[in-house]
Amino acid sequence: MNNQLAKLKAIVTMTISSTQLDRLQSRYEVIQAGWGKTGRRLSENELSATLEGADLLLVGYEQVTAQVIEKAKELKLIGCSRSNPVNVDVAAATLRGIPVIHAPGRNANAAAEFTIGLMLNVARHIARSDRALRSGRYLGDAASSFAGANPDHDIVWNLDGDSPYKQLRGFELRGRTLGLIGLGNVATQVVHLAQAFGMNVLVFSHAADAKLAAQLGIQMVELDELLQRSDFISVHCKVTDETRELLDSRAFRLMKPTAYLINSARAVVVDQEALLEALNEKRIAGAALDVFWYEPLPANHPLLKMENVTLTPHLGGATMEVPELHSKMIVDDVFLWLDQKMPRYVFNPDVLNFPRSSK
Repeated sequence: MNNQLAKLKAIVTMTISSTQLDRLQSRYEVIQAGWGKTGRRLSENELSATLEGADLLLVGYEQVTAQVIEKAKELKLIGCSRSNPVNVDVAAATLRGIPVIHAPGRNANAAAEFTIGLMLNVARHIARSDRALRSGRYLGDAASSFAGANPDHDIVWNLDGDSPYKQLRGFELRGRTLGLIGLGNVATQVVHLAQAFGMNVLVFSHAADAKLAAQLGIQMVELDELLQRSDFISVHCKVTDETRELLDSRAFRLMKPTAYLINSARAVVVDQEALLEALNEKRIAGAALDVFWYEPLPANHPLLKMENVTLTPHLGGATMEVPELHSKMIVDDVFLWLDQKMPRYVFNPDVLNFPRSSK
């Protein structure tokens, strides 16, 4: 058995931690390539060529098309390091009887913390005040030396006139209402963090999430009620026909003029023109966006000129801890599969008839 396993070939294009790579190499001949090794995604033809004779593919961002799967004659298992294997043709894999394992919730904590960070940022004008200082606003005269310190006992910023204390005064999260659209892995973590800040949390989601909402101590409401009551509205749902442009002109008219939109999920849940109109007309207080309708964001996009918007380049899941977590999730499941046990996170479980493993 061990001799047979030692001959298995694995192609790894996802980012994998050194500890999990060592584990994988104990049972596979591992060849690293593509984005995880070079920072460049393999083309369809390059990936097909690399997969020749491979039993296992662990992929991050390459497109695993039906053609790639068809040409990989020896391929028996696909692992995708993303929460949702959108870059893998799961239907084609299923037709071949190939399981597709993935890493749901791999960046849930990272994205949840980032969401709270965006909320704090807009509530306290953190990025806005940084931009103001760097532009020269609120600064004093140039100094000849920076040795020592101001001898005054009470060192405060200018409080008079057009002062930052007056212009950039924010508000606390405690006691505010957060409305979540969706209640998946990220949103669930957001609930815990928001409650630690003393926030009230509402959620609009599938009826199937009612039990989870009750366990979390949050209230499920219809979308209109959530829009009308929330001080922050944070998007965490998947993109479906029902959620595409869910937040449209009507939705923004229902929101409080003091409310902020937070989106670190998917841009297309928000109607772009409706958001721009709401921001321009001050129907809402502002927005914090980590995802966009075009990525990278075009250099002339109107959002870049808006003071009431905070923009970040899709960094919600970008932490040092995420690669180690998704690596362990994937390799653990590879080993379960090798041992004829059901992987914990298999996207198309019907192709397997292994007994369920204990969690």
